Amino acid sequence: MRFRAAILALVFVFAALAASAQTKLGVQKLADGVWAAQPDRGANVGWFLYGDGVVAVDSGIDNATAKEILRQIAETTGGKPVRYLVLTHAHADHTTGARAFVAAGAQVICHENAATAVLAYITQASKDPADPLAGKRIATPALMTVSDRVILLDGRHRADIQWLGAAHTNGDLVILLPNEKVLFAGDLALNGRLPDLHLPDADSEAWVKTLPRLAAVPVEKMVPGHGSIGPKTGIADTLAYLRALNEIVQKLVRSGVREEYVEIRLREPDNRIPNVPLSEAHLKNALAVYKREKEKAARPAATPPRAPVVTPNRKSPS
Repeated sequence: MRFRAAILALVFVFAALAASAQTKLGVQKLADGVWAAQPDRGANVGWFLYGDGVVAVDSGIDNATAKEILRQIAETTGGKPVRYLVLTHAHADHTTGARAFVAAGAQVICHENAATAVLAYITQASKDPADPLAGKRIATPALMTVSDRVILLDGRHRADIQWLGAAHTNGDLVILLPNEKVLFAGDLALNGRLPDLHLPDADSEAWVKTLPRLAAVPVEKMVPGHGSIGPKTGIADTLAYLRALNEIVQKLVRSGVREEYVEIRLREPDNRIPNVPLSEAHLKNALAVYKREKEKAARPAATPPRAPVVTPNRKSPS
């Protein structure tokens, strides 16, 4: 009897632990009809009212997170359906929950450069019973792609979905709500953490050119891909870090510093960035930029096209 009681107690303990391990979202209302949330794992997400439904921004790091996002969307909007899911880029921490949104009837929107990866993911076959699309007869999801800009208008709400240029990836989208002055920045700008430059599709030089365009947008609140929701200081912070890192690394490359000595040189006072510790993330970023700069330096310079030789027209003797 005591043994059974002990087993029963363990069952309750494990059930409590499982419940506590469920995805938690810190939901914030940013404006009338606009919300954002910070999951306990993965990227930030958001949603806003549009027409008779909802537009969601990013889908969470896994299906469990996506289901909790959908639950919170229903709770905050009075059960309105998600009509569109905008993916700010194709990285897994932003897109893995997309299948749950497709199963719920959402149309997926992404940049055209991210379309191949996104479409392959949301249409792949799965026999996993936990997969949101397993066993469901859903027509092949059509993907809406953005090249430069798409504007959603319903008479009351406006959402500008824009591509400002290559940066964190070559397929980053930002979503501006001009009436509410809210910006969903994806991973273009982060609050309280360094940008990721070690990923293969990051382009620090292009990123530096893209961010001033983002800084010119008149907003009061920003939802970054990662970090605190609300402050827009991450735009200036991310830009300042990228400029400083590019300058330092380019100096090291010009000086002929070998890769194995980059970390040592970064510890020198002249190569330190104010308020940026020598963390693993910073070192990985520096090495990634260093390798790209070395590759660029090793490429043969493009030969300027030779001007065509113009032969003067000589008149034939008459």
